[in-house]
Amino acid sequence: MSILIYLTKTVLVSGLLSGYYWLFLRNRFFHGFNRIYLLAIPILSFLLPALQLRLPSFWNHPSSGSPILLLGVGQGTLEEAVTIYARQQSGKGLSFESILFILCLTISIFLLIRFYKSIRFIFQLRKEKSFIILPEATVYFVSEKGTPFSFFKSIFWGKELELESEAGRQILQHEIYHVKNNHSMDILSLEILYIVYWFNPFLLLIQREIKAIHEYAADAWVAAKTDTYAYATLLLTEASGPMLPLTNPFFKSQIKRRISMMTKSKKQKAGLLGRFMILPMIAILTGLFSFKMHNIVHPSSAKPIRVVIDAGHGGSFNGAQYNGILEKNINLLIAKKIQALSHEYNVDVIMSRETDITPGSNELRESLKYIADLPKNNNADLFISIHTNSTENGEDGKIQTSKSGFQVYIPRNSSEVYEGSLKFGSALTEVIRSDYSIEPELKQVPGDGGNIYILKNATVPALLIECGYMDNPADLKYLQDEKNQEKIARDILEGIRKYSMETTRYAPPVVISTDSIPSDTTTMESIRKMNQIDIASINVDRNSKRIIITTKDGKVLYVVITDEMIHSWDSARDAKINAAGTAGAGQAVFTKVEIEAEFPGGNKAWGEYLLKNLRYPEAAVKKEIQGEVLVEFIVKKNGELTDIHVISGPEQLRETSVNIIKESGRWIPAKQNGVIVDSYHRQPINYKLERQY
Repeated sequence: MSILIYLTKTVLVSGLLSGYYWLFLRNRFFHGFNRIYLLAIPILSFLLPALQLRLPSFWNHPSSGSPILLLGVGQGTLEEAVTIYARQQSGKGLSFESILFILCLTISIFLLIRFYKSIRFIFQLRKEKSFIILPEATVYFVSEKGTPFSFFKSIFWGKELELESEAGRQILQHEIYHVKNNHSMDILSLEILYIVYWFNPFLLLIQREIKAIHEYAADAWVAAKTDTYAYATLLLTEASGPMLPLTNPFFKSQIKRRISMMTKSKKQKAGLLGRFMILPMIAILTGLFSFKMHNIVHPSSAKPIRVVIDAGHGGSFNGAQYNGILEKNINLLIAKKIQALSHEYNVDVIMSRETDITPGSNELRESLKYIADLPKNNNADLFISIHTNSTENGEDGKIQTSKSGFQVYIPRNSSEVYEGSLKFGSALTEVIRSDYSIEPELKQVPGDGGNIYILKNATVPALLIECGYMDNPADLKYLQDEKNQEKIARDILEGIRKYSMETTRYAPPVVISTDSIPSDTTTMESIRKMNQIDIASINVDRNSKRIIITTKDGKVLYVVITDEMIHSWDSARDAKINAAGTAGAGQAVFTKVEIEAEFPGGNKAWGEYLLKNLRYPEAAVKKEIQGEVLVEFIVKKNGELTDIHVISGPEQLRETSVNIIKESGRWIPAKQNGVIVDSYHRQPINYKLERQY
């Protein structure tokens, strides 16, 4: 929760509670109750929005099947991201948040100075030589106008008012009541709170009403010992002078309301009801501002989902480390949180390890094989490997802020569980992004070394989650907080629930038939393996996103078309168009090649070119727009760049990103089997603002 949202909620809570007071409690005779209620409003307004209570699991019900939006997956050559910074000079490009903070701080400083002057003035008054000491308080005789008034155990008395007169004795008893009941502490506390919380308009109402209640109570106490109407007449005595904000002055505090309260009949109905109705009022506010709804599967509503949770590394394999903090320990803490909470989500967890050991074997390859086989050996439905990231600088104990947030990796496209993993990863990303930053695109890493072995050999939909960067201070602080570890665990469990309960917007390519079909014909690959003689017709319907295959024996098979298939067809079509009029065959555009195309001079020269020539758009700087732009383009066989377009990123940063690629000149083309070919490239460019004060 951002601080601005939190403060807005505190103002709203205090407004609702103040409104209840105004309607049902104001100007009633239960002064002690009203005093406690008003003083509790600021406490409740800060407390209720800060609470993060959770409804019991039996109160939650699975949400309806809203679709999962399948995310894009990084493919082809993905260059190292280049980060472009723009500095904002002080006094010119201050953000709205900075201006707001400076304004708030300025007003708070002004109020603090006023508070200090009031306190100093009161203490200076006490330096007067003439005073008498009573059992309850010390009375100082001063020439200050606006007297008498009290401040803690000091009563300041005007020299023109006779202390021994009948009126003087009544007024003295009034001020002694303030002293005995410590009313100055109420006023002082609210005044200190107002210095930092001045933007809450209801705090002024509370201050005004608490002073009125002080006077009501003191008046009632004195009036009970004397003639009420004579005492009310005393309140109308002329007096002049300013009213100090930290005191209880006798003649300056809402005289009309005080007289009205003393002369009003005390036979009022609904007084008791008005007080007891506060309990349901607070209960409603607690429900509105403190409880967080979680869609949790009722234990009896479905068959439990069996999930293997792998706490990455362990034992002799520490993983990433930063200043003595080991990745394996953070991974295990998160994994054990998932295990502890899993019953609330109808998930059956199988742990790869529950202590600091190397799962299966101390030999890395054998350990990875053991982990990869866990889903098959335990009849699991899903697999998740928990990890924590770090850059190369992190190994040297250096901090960095350029890389942050979560990443989700899935198996390669050739994997049998790719489609399920894509759906699973998309569901999980959607849940996590509500609590912490996460890459908007799922990741794939070529090769089979290290932990990628687990994904390559996955037998069920599988994910590897990188839970932030240990060498990024913000990420590390987030990961080390036990409450955030629980939040991560709940997000992962909610992603599992979402994957198992909800439908996808674009279904994975499964084969549907009116007759029973062998299990090995459930992928597009099985259609390709069919004997072409047995196929009577194949029709592609892009509107309904289906391929309809009719066999000669009358069977009708359907394959649902995915976005990936459409992209593949469009790429092949574009390759043919680009190759029109060019001699030779095999003009397809490759997404993976043996020798990648590169900028003349290699990656180092390419990075230097971008850093030297790419400029942060001024319009984006003024609007404080930042983020990552992903540009895709084709490197032709002659080195020219074509089909340059943006895959994702803020609209205000796209044109600049495309232009810098266009102006980079000819590249060295890619090679496949020793032959120069056309190939795809993707270049991420990070735009970040640095404020300079």
